[in-house]
Amino acid sequence: MKMTHEELLAIIETHRADSLGVEDGELSNERAIALDRYHGRPYGNEMEGRSAVVSKDLSEAVDWVMPAIMRIFTQSGTIAEFGPVSQEDEPQAEIETDYVNQVIMKDNDGWIALHDAIKDTLLLKNGYVKHYWEVTEKIEELKYAGMVAEEVQKLMQDLQQDGCEVEIKGQNEGLIQTPQGPVPTFDLELKIKRKKAKCNVEAVPCEEIRVSRKCRGSLQTSPFTEHVTRKTRSDLIEMGMDREFVDQLPAYQTDPKYGSQSLSRDSVSDESNYTGGSSVNDRSMDEVEYCESYIRVDWDGDGVAELRKVVSVGNQIPDGDEWNEPVPAVAMTGFVAKRIPHRHVGESLHDELGDLQEIKTTLQRQMLDNIYLVNNSQTAVNERVNLADFMTSIPGGLKRIEGIDPVAGAFQSIVTPSIGADIMPMIGYIDQVKESRTGISKASAGLDPDTLSNVTKGAYMENMQRASQKVEMITRLIAETGVKELVLQVHSILRRYQDKQRIVRMKGKYIPVDPQQWRERTDLTVKVGLGTGTEEQRQQKLMAVSQMQRDMLGPLGLVGPKEGFALFADIAKAMGFDSPDKFAMNPDSPEYQQKMQQPQQPPLPLQIEQMKQQADAQKFQGRRKASKQSQNEIPS
Repeated sequence: MKMTHEELLAIIETHRADSLGVEDGELSNERAIALDRYHGRPYGNEMEGRSAVVSKDLSEAVDWVMPAIMRIFTQSGTIAEFGPVSQEDEPQAEIETDYVNQVIMKDNDGWIALHDAIKDTLLLKNGYVKHYWEVTEKIEELKYAGMVAEEVQKLMQDLQQDGCEVEIKGQNEGLIQTPQGPVPTFDLELKIKRKKAKCNVEAVPCEEIRVSRKCRGSLQTSPFTEHVTRKTRSDLIEMGMDREFVDQLPAYQTDPKYGSQSLSRDSVSDESNYTGGSSVNDRSMDEVEYCESYIRVDWDGDGVAELRKVVSVGNQIPDGDEWNEPVPAVAMTGFVAKRIPHRHVGESLHDELGDLQEIKTTLQRQMLDNIYLVNNSQTAVNERVNLADFMTSIPGGLKRIEGIDPVAGAFQSIVTPSIGADIMPMIGYIDQVKESRTGISKASAGLDPDTLSNVTKGAYMENMQRASQKVEMITRLIAETGVKELVLQVHSILRRYQDKQRIVRMKGKYIPVDPQQWRERTDLTVKVGLGTGTEEQRQQKLMAVSQMQRDMLGPLGLVGPKEGFALFADIAKAMGFDSPDKFAMNPDSPEYQQKMQQPQQPPLPLQIEQMKQQADAQKFQGRRKASKQSQNEIPS
């Protein structure tokens, strides 16, 4: 027996209350604290008149490592590539690789989505990217004047080919005089509705995500995943919900305890929204709670739970199958930087640096308080002094003391010993522990001149590689848990929903792409640039392979045009050129095949030798002909 909406909402509410990321839960509170530490906000134990400085070790670590990770993923222009299943599949796998990467990085703000998800992962244990197919409508009202019949026909044909719905709201006819006679003209007022479909890729704040506690890794295996956000009444009507249904929904009201993590994310208080979702002057802009749940549930009563996407607004499910439908996959991917085996929630840099940042903050405050006391020492006085003079410190100021007795007996400075020499080594030790825990340091970033001046290049490179191993591990986990699944999901979305061929410019060529003809792919390599060293090292290795091809394999006949071009293409890509076809002809290209079918010209030295031989032959024939003519002219 099929469930009712009320029964389904009750199941969703049960999952939601027991999920990871629920507001005011332990995970949400830890994330709020991590954001406070990143922004350098006070701890709450500050004392009036004492130093309140906050060390920003977490912010430094995250901001140091982010450029390196982003460069690794994006420097080649291809974040992942599909592996072919056969030799004949290689060109198609390359086209699918290029198109999927273009959809993520160019059709969407892919760089920003990756940046936000990775930064959330480093700070808040998990980062999330949402990927879904969206069809939007754009309505335009345009006026055309003085059009002849052929122009009107051409306009209508173009709009029809683009899939537009056209409504003629006004039409006037007229005549213009031409040398051929009067010609009718038309003035049109059109209402044009255009539909635009695309695969959207966007980062989602982790405070908006709820995940079942039973999830052991990927969100695709989670019994319950939910995206909780807010939308205006206008947005809901544009999405296709009935206006009467939307008007009766309650506006979102801010709970005093709600949004602690969201508020911690705001860098300034001006960004915070404390007024809730109600708009006094414009009801259409009232915000309503919008929940998009992906839940495995036996909705149809056949005894088997299926994955369904259920949309609820204001704790109500709208009428219509599009708000409660079966789906093949969860439309979100979770990123993890430090994975805990068999758990969805990972570890963040805050888990490693939180205690060190607090210790370093305490040491810095004590050192600054000591410096303040050293520079503004306390003074012991008796009744002979003028307290107002001693309470005010003015360079070159006067201190009044009563009586004619020596002034030395009226006051005495209380000397505060400096503790900077004792605290600085402790701060240095905390920095060493921080580098040991994270692998993030000036040396690993290549910015420590002392390291470069005191060690050889080999030792320096060895230290850099050892220090960067943790960063490489973080990058690899982000690639395997997040980027790989993201690319596979986008590939699947394009295969499922893009039903029109698209002409796309990729690597300098315009190529028709039709995802309906693609095959399902699971062989995916994420290009994170690990295991092959830096770009300079990669270029050196490729040049070494080039020399081996020339010296070892070439004389044996084991290197042909295809192998030579493949090496050239890898070298060009390592140098940052994504289109090696610009500089050399691909042996698999039609141009090369056509050239090979043409008669081959001999090398230039051989051509010159042949020309000399032909010239000598012509000279010989000329002398021989002249000799015969002279013999014929001798009288008998």
